[in-house]
Amino acid sequence: MQQQAPAPPVQQQRRPSSQPSNGQTNGNGDMCRICHCEADAENPLISPCYCAGSLRYVHQACLQQWIKSSDTRCCELCKFDFIMHTKIKPFRKWEKLEMSSVEQRKVLCSITFHVVAITCVVWSLYVLIDRTAEEMREGNLDWPFWTKLIVVAIGFTGGLVFMYVQCKMYVQLFRRWRAFNRVIYVQDAPVPDKGAALPHGRRPRR
Repeated sequence: MQQQAPAPPVQQQRRPSSQPSNGQTNGNGDMCRICHCEADAENPLISPCYCAGSLRYVHQACLQQWIKSSDTRCCELCKFDFIMHTKIKPFRKWEKLEMSSVEQRKVLCSITFHVVAITCVVWSLYVLIDRTAEEMREGNLDWPFWTKLIVVAIGFTGGLVFMYVQCKMYVQLFRRWRAFNRVIYVQDAPVPDKGAALPHGRRPRR
């Protein structure tokens, strides 16, 4: 009997793998560079500047919170000015400014000191004016009167300078509070033309 030749081995066909190669990036794997979380239906990712790679995307809510707390309008890495639309909330809807315990103690001590200082100055002026009016009625305007007047003028001028310096702190605090209560919407950065230089002459960060 003739022996039948063995059948040739069947070659297994390789199916294309559904997993991306090392050189490819999965679009669903993009993460926010602030909270390091992926996008979802409620918090999509945006690319507000020209940073690239893992620093490209950020949540709208995370970026809004960072802008409010830092009071900055540009990217700290590529220095691109964010394209923003801002709107101030109605004053009745303003939220409490987030401050550390140290800042809260400083503000409380400063307000208490100013209230006490203003009360002392007003009382001193009242007593001085009352006694000066009494001396004028009696006709006893000697050199002590002019001495007291000079001392009061110097003290009043120094108090005004001190109040001006302290009021600058209150103005800065109010600006922080106002910036914290802004409604901010940041748009995606426009796609630059190929070969065109990026703003500020910087390359994308990777």
